[in-house]
Amino acid sequence: MCGIAGFIDPRAQIRDPREKLENMALRLAHRGPDDSGVWWDENRCVGFAHRRLSVIELSSAGHQPMTSPSGRFILIFNGEIYNAEALREELDSCSRIAWRGKSDTEVMLASFETWGVAEATRKFDGMFAFALFDLQTDTLHLARDPVGKKPLYFGWVNRSFVFASELKAMRSLSDGPLEVDRGALREFLCLGYVPGAQCIHPRIRKLQAGTLASITLRAVARGDECEITTYWSARDVASAAAASPNPEGDESLVTQLQAHLERAVSRRMISDVPIGAFLSGGVDSALIAAVMSRASHSPIKTFTIGFPEKAYDESERAGATAKALGTDHTIVKLTQRDALEVVPRLAQIYDEPFADSSQIPTVLLCAMARSQVSVALSGDGADELLGGYDRYVVAPTVMTFYRRCPRAIRSLIGRFLSLASSVGAESAALQAILPRAFHWTRLSDKMQRFASVLAHQSPSEYYRFLASIGENVDRLVIGSGDMSQSTEDETWPTDMDRIVEQMMHRDFASYLVDDLLVKVDRASMSVGLEVRSPFLDREFVEWAWRLPMRSKIRGRCGKWISYQLADRIIPGGFPNQPKMGFAVPIADWLRGDLRDWAEDLLDARRLSREGYLDPQETRSRWNAFLSGRQDERHLIWALLMFQSWNSQRT
Repeated sequence: MCGIAGFIDPRAQIRDPREKLENMALRLAHRGPDDSGVWWDENRCVGFAHRRLSVIELSSAGHQPMTSPSGRFILIFNGEIYNAEALREELDSCSRIAWRGKSDTEVMLASFETWGVAEATRKFDGMFAFALFDLQTDTLHLARDPVGKKPLYFGWVNRSFVFASELKAMRSLSDGPLEVDRGALREFLCLGYVPGAQCIHPRIRKLQAGTLASITLRAVARGDECEITTYWSARDVASAAAASPNPEGDESLVTQLQAHLERAVSRRMISDVPIGAFLSGGVDSALIAAVMSRASHSPIKTFTIGFPEKAYDESERAGATAKALGTDHTIVKLTQRDALEVVPRLAQIYDEPFADSSQIPTVLLCAMARSQVSVALSGDGADELLGGYDRYVVAPTVMTFYRRCPRAIRSLIGRFLSLASSVGAESAALQAILPRAFHWTRLSDKMQRFASVLAHQSPSEYYRFLASIGENVDRLVIGSGDMSQSTEDETWPTDMDRIVEQMMHRDFASYLVDDLLVKVDRASMSVGLEVRSPFLDREFVEWAWRLPMRSKIRGRCGKWISYQLADRIIPGGFPNQPKMGFAVPIADWLRGDLRDWAEDLLDARRLSREGYLDPQETRSRWNAFLSGRQDERHLIWALLMFQSWNSQRT
């Protein structure tokens, strides 16, 4: 895993360009602590910067920027190509190549020379972001892996075309703070992350998953935009899968799941450095650890974060799984003091406003794992592909309820649920009268959400609400009311299974890429840890979309097929318990030891001086949260994360 950056300066306005490139690399040193390198072409005014985390080919034969054998291509690359050895064999059958080492970077360069940039990129199976300069055509190519595991920003700083793994490297070329895009800020406050191609800075964009961007030196000089092509589309794959569902029976599907997962894990266990796995209390990470254990000759290392608060703690479950699998297990309890220490660093770690509060334990989990391994496997992607979220299970009930229940009665039930949640839905009395299927952890929060859901009528409204962390955010962002809102395709299927499938597709393309994968990438790379996700193997993804819905959700059970496999390969099986996620008691912290920090960031005079957030509306929301009149904890956290980021950006 690495950090990449570079620029094209057509007017030769950047002074000491090689020094600037070295500074860009230094800004990304956390992503690649083992090696660094720059390349600068004086005649073309184009340069690359690279920081390396050595995982495969630890010698200097893996040094970047790397030049192709013919001298035509210069490459910097972040990630891993899991089918590199298969491609190497295919290349050897085409021509005689004098390999210098065994790095996948070298395989990529040979692939570009043999098959061309577009075709080679389609052949790569892995997680990656790369920049490739073609000295023959004077063209810069930027690409991002099909799922979007690795980040890549591109755009304009002053009059130079710039790209980088993280914004901090791009900002190093600016004479002052870059402008804030108020439309992107509004989207951030609505979702907790900046979605899609948008960026918090208006002249910079994110390269989308599965796309290849190309721009010539002449186009840069004219100020033209990149030519962007899509080489792999999750939407197209899902649509094709819906037209050709897997016809096999239950036993066969479980066997297929095992085979696909074993192949995906095997590809991700190739490493020249120590490797381990994250182990939560959920079935996804348990399956990954189980498959790794079966493939390893010695106990694998597993890592878990625990919480003192019982409602948030899965470490006991994880410990039981680790014992059953015989792993070398490490548990560290996250204390409030740990959280207080990491919170001030979050803005620098995440680099762009980001407000998933589970970023706190994720940062600490990655730091703990990095003390023992350089690579860790995770269970990311299984929820979106195999039906793991509560909303997928509840959606058919909610939609049926909408169709049969008059709005007035829904409103009455919503008020009751809101009242019940405010007086303590975790109480034994309330738990006693609820069906067992609704004995969820953090029930108060979920009841409050469901009470709000009852105000919506269509599947698209229902999904938009579930995806949002705040409502009426236009009132918070000064000047955002005059901007066009992002639009959403309102065409939803009427069949219930297809509605759930649509939700899963949208979560996969947006929430997974822009929230979950960002969370893990920035947290892990802040300490130089590479995280690999077997469930996001391209072959696995394409197979999973073809699974019939009955294998994913059956009755009140999400990820049904995963639990069937767990019973096969985990000694003693795996209990189907309520999903806890990776949440933290952020509301208690904000009303407690983090309150002074928050008050300073949300001070009305400060807000007025900065000019982004409306002081009156922001203070009103904050005071309502403190008093308990409204529990917009996720929106409040987003406001604080923006304020913290805004105070530290350079």
